[in-house]
Amino acid sequence: MKPTNILSAYQGINAINNAGIRTAKEIKETLKLSKSEANVLEQFCITLKSHQHSFEIFDGYYVGYSIKQISKEFDLLRFSEDLVINIELKSQLDEKVKLQKITAQMKQNHYYLKFLNRSVFIYTYVENDALYKYDADNDQPQAISIDELITNLINQSVDLEVNPDKLFVPSNYLISPFNKLKEFIDDEYFLTDNQQNIKKEVVTSVQQNKHKIFCILANAGTGKTLLVYDIAKNIMSYGHYPLIIHCGKLNNGHYELINSYNWNLHPINKVHNNSIETLLNMNISMVLIDESQRIRQHQLEMIINKSKEFKTPIVFSYDKKQYLKTGEAKDIYEYITARHPDIAVYKKTLTNKIRTNKEMASFIINLTDIGKSNNFLNYESITIEYFEELDDIKTYIQYLEQCRGWKPITYTNSQYTHEPLDNLASISHTKAHDVIGQEFDKVVFVMDDNFSYNEKGRLTARKNYYSAEGMLYQIVTRVVSQLKIIVLNNPRLYYRLLQIKSLDKS
Repeated sequence: MKPTNILSAYQGINAINNAGIRTAKEIKETLKLSKSEANVLEQFCITLKSHQHSFEIFDGYYVGYSIKQISKEFDLLRFSEDLVINIELKSQLDEKVKLQKITAQMKQNHYYLKFLNRSVFIYTYVENDALYKYDADNDQPQAISIDELITNLINQSVDLEVNPDKLFVPSNYLISPFNKLKEFIDDEYFLTDNQQNIKKEVVTSVQQNKHKIFCILANAGTGKTLLVYDIAKNIMSYGHYPLIIHCGKLNNGHYELINSYNWNLHPINKVHNNSIETLLNMNISMVLIDESQRIRQHQLEMIINKSKEFKTPIVFSYDKKQYLKTGEAKDIYEYITARHPDIAVYKKTLTNKIRTNKEMASFIINLTDIGKSNNFLNYESITIEYFEELDDIKTYIQYLEQCRGWKPITYTNSQYTHEPLDNLASISHTKAHDVIGQEFDKVVFVMDDNFSYNEKGRLTARKNYYSAEGMLYQIVTRVVSQLKIIVLNNPRLYYRLLQIKSLDKS
């Protein structure tokens, strides 16, 4: 993506529309602006022209730029070495909500732009109204003259070679309630529209004291855990008392929420016949269960029956693909509708495009089934390495963790019997069961002769107490930016992984 001239941007779109040309989807994505947005941009350019005829102020803009993995979009961005100028374009707004809408967007844009280590100027042009500049210190927009903007545009030494994809680091924005707890507590994050709509429905059910069950189904990386914990935090701010259940081992972030912020949060193994009366009582305003695909049937029944008794709404958040033991994953929505038809159950889905690294998601698909994904085949963020000795791998991983910021994750083995995964389980103290619901910028893990590909190119694994395929999927879906696979003494597997890595060249 390269910067463009905004006169060209709107005139090109208008030309295609006026010629009556039906625009293919891929061309629309290239043009970046809708017809209505192009009309507002035209009015903005006319306003600039009426005050200043220097052509340079129309040049050097990224139009409709979206941050990778976030899908956060900016109408106009213009970069120099020490300054980024953001201009948002709005059709005429209702006076009653105008300032509220402008402020909310400006605040969000400032949050994303402040990580670029540049001064940030944010403007909003409202059609047939005025130009506003964001005052970040006071979190409010101020109406200004167009001349002030023009002066800043003229004085900006535009960098036409800047690549915004390299400036915006997705890990700055992908907040985990556990790995970035301070940012989570301080509300330094934003939910997508999809997440906000689900949140609104769930919170309303608490406020109206209605007995509903919400099943939030989502793939890894779509922000389901953030949404669940944001809902819990939100209803607590209104004096409600939710019960949060994590279907896995608690991590350090969980314990800090419990000990420092008094969250009523428990691991799923605390839910049993002797505890259910204490955990779920009439004082609980909502139950939120994360990673609920791993819940056992008798625990699920206890919670549902208690929620019926007290008319307590429940939120189940789950991903059927994430299982650690064969037969563990279940579709909660299908189960409840079949077994409890008297309960109002609502199925909500988080879309993939929110937080997912598209290239990484494509690689994970091909890792489990070679050639299944033909899109987003640029696998520069994935590295494949090979070692013949386990001791060398252990030393290397220790170096990567201590000196290079990588997070090693390995497989959980049985505590009672010897099994094929025992060697790999000794590589790191962090196991697949320890990282449920967490995300890490750089993840490294090891594959050995436990894994192979069949004649159809599908990944298979030896039988262990816990599913090796399920744990591998859990490991690779914890990554945000970079993934490193180390192969131990398995040349055929190494070759197949190199084939996947090279799919973009074939």
